[in-house]
Amino acid sequence: MRRTAFLSSLSPFGKLLLLFGIVIVFAVVTAFAGLVAGMVIYNATLAELSNFISNPVTPNAVSFLKFYQMINQIGIFILPVFFYTFLVSNSSFKYLSVNKAPMLISILVGGLVIYTILPTNNYLDELNRNMNLPDFLSGIEDWMQEKENKARKLTEILLSTSSITGLTINIIIVAIIPAIGEELLFRGLLLKLFNELAKNIHIAVLVSAIIFSAIHFQFYGFLPRLMLGMILGYLYVFTANLWVPIFVHFLNNASSTIIYYLHYNGYIKISMEDFGASSNVAYIIGSLLITLWLMSLIYQKEGSNRITKTR
Repeated sequence: MRRTAFLSSLSPFGKLLLLFGIVIVFAVVTAFAGLVAGMVIYNATLAELSNFISNPVTPNAVSFLKFYQMINQIGIFILPVFFYTFLVSNSSFKYLSVNKAPMLISILVGGLVIYTILPTNNYLDELNRNMNLPDFLSGIEDWMQEKENKARKLTEILLSTSSITGLTINIIIVAIIPAIGEELLFRGLLLKLFNELAKNIHIAVLVSAIIFSAIHFQFYGFLPRLMLGMILGYLYVFTANLWVPIFVHFLNNASSTIIYYLHYNGYIKISMEDFGASSNVAYIIGSLLITLWLMSLIYQKEGSNRITKTR
């Protein structure tokens, strides 16, 4: 029996507001549920859990922080997406473009793109970190720097492990869940909605990538994350298959997690931040040109499947 989509007739702007409201409700509910679960699992009071989040210095605190982050990721990115698609579509999987297997060539080339873009992205990262705001915006700059330092400290706390089990858990939390959840929301829904609003797929890719980068609240990494968001967006546009950006997003995050693990435990000398970095202008420009060429290969191979034709 075909399911009825009760809100499928909403305007694109109405759907955007609906999605925004659903995300907020699920974020609040799952945040509360995570705390309640934490009180039971970790036999801790609410005050102790709050201290775990703000000052995760003990193994128990780090464990809860990872658990709580996983719950929040599911509550913000995954559950709202499927609830929303249940309301606006007769088939959630088809609406999200996850109802068919991707072409192997797109997976392989898309995965390669993550590595060819590294010199360009690291250059953008350097530009971003050397950014200075005018003196009258010094208060905002101090706030941005504080957020950046907190995010860096949190990343170090989450990724620092010496065991394979710890590495596996980190890959689940940092790579698998974010790759699925963020692509479902930003490419599977927001890119689609902005395309319906603007009637321009390039604006949709750009706006969804800007939101994707901004929502991480790491302002000194905004430009490289924006570049990543645009690559993921166009991979979705070219293939009309969300599994491709999901895989590429996973590969990007998993690679960083593994490199951090290897560096942290002394297996390699290069750090996660410096991996793929180069000051050679030819490498930086070549990195961008090769990436564009690889993206064009996917465009040519899957041109008949482009989202602008199938949506």
